[in-house]
Amino acid sequence: MRPSMVGVSRTLLGSLLILGVLSACAPKAAPAPSTPAPPARLPVSTPTSNLPLPTSQEAAWAKVVEAAKKEGGLTMYSFNLVGDVGVAVSRGFKERYGISLDIITGRGAEFVERLKTEKRMGKVVADAADGSSLHLMNMKAEGLTISVVDQSPVFSEQGVWAANVFSMDPKDKHLAGLSLNYWSPWINTKQVTAADVPQVWRDLLKPQFKGKMVLTDPTTSGGPQQFFVPLMRERVVDEEYLRALYKQDLLLSASLPDEGRLLARGERPISVRGSIATLAKFAAEGAPIKAIDMRDGVVQLVSPVTAIIAGAPHPNAARLFMNWFLSKEGQAVYTKASGAPPIRRDVADPSPEAARLTPQKAVLQTLEDNDKANQYFKDRWLDKLWGR
Repeated sequence: MRPSMVGVSRTLLGSLLILGVLSACAPKAAPAPSTPAPPARLPVSTPTSNLPLPTSQEAAWAKVVEAAKKEGGLTMYSFNLVGDVGVAVSRGFKERYGISLDIITGRGAEFVERLKTEKRMGKVVADAADGSSLHLMNMKAEGLTISVVDQSPVFSEQGVWAANVFSMDPKDKHLAGLSLNYWSPWINTKQVTAADVPQVWRDLLKPQFKGKMVLTDPTTSGGPQQFFVPLMRERVVDEEYLRALYKQDLLLSASLPDEGRLLARGERPISVRGSIATLAKFAAEGAPIKAIDMRDGVVQLVSPVTAIIAGAPHPNAARLFMNWFLSKEGQAVYTKASGAPPIRRDVADPSPEAARLTPQKAVLQTLEDNDKANQYFKDRWLDKLWGR
């Protein structure tokens, strides 16, 4: 007898119920492990102090250095880089950059006229020049110089300058100072006794000093004008004093180095306007000379100064040299060779003890003083004052 459909259904339903119960009671399999998502990656930043990014100024300066090396050399008209000083500076610059520096020495007034002629003929020879601020101001007035600060890293340095490097040209910044200098009388210590050492300016008018003093010729150098104008402003001297000084039979030398040689040899025991930048090297070589601190004032100035020539045939080499010349390395080379006090605080002063001054009264030469001295030089003021 065939089973009824109802019985089959009940049997199937019972089987399914038994299987469901058994499945529920069976242990469950552990779920398959899942791979965790990687953690979010944070951006990596390197401190700028460790890995500086090049600035636009650095990139521009790198191009100047590259172009300067391609130019391969430059020419400088210099009143200052004479003899061993010029050799040391030229060698130091070439060792650093492989660029030759050709130095042509002479007097500042001659270089002004020479550069004017070169400009007129459209054939500029010099790339840079140095000398007294008076002559360099004359070059600037004739349109012969350009600003030196453009993209030059050295002028961005802070806290390293002993004085304003642009004190003689604060607005346009064509003329940069090379050293912090003092002008005062110097004596040959074997020729001037301790009892006779001048203490104030009027002492130079004493009879015992007649025929014993030297001063740079004011027709070939603007230095005497630059020297006397600040002292006149402070009423330390006046024109009457200068007339009396000339009557002391001054020997007028061609330049400050000549003045130094005359002093060192004792041919003229007193230099009226001794310059540390020029005379320190004679003292370092053992010459019996010494700077005198006049109680009523000595002249303090940033001098000599240097400039880049407009239309320079090697403009990039000129800018690179200017930057190096005023860098810590360049100043160390220059001051060690010349004995001049550095314009930078981070360079040791190589001046011998006999050349160092801590003035009781420092009369700072200003730009206005320089302008007046410039006009006096053009007018041959001292020559007229002395009846020459």
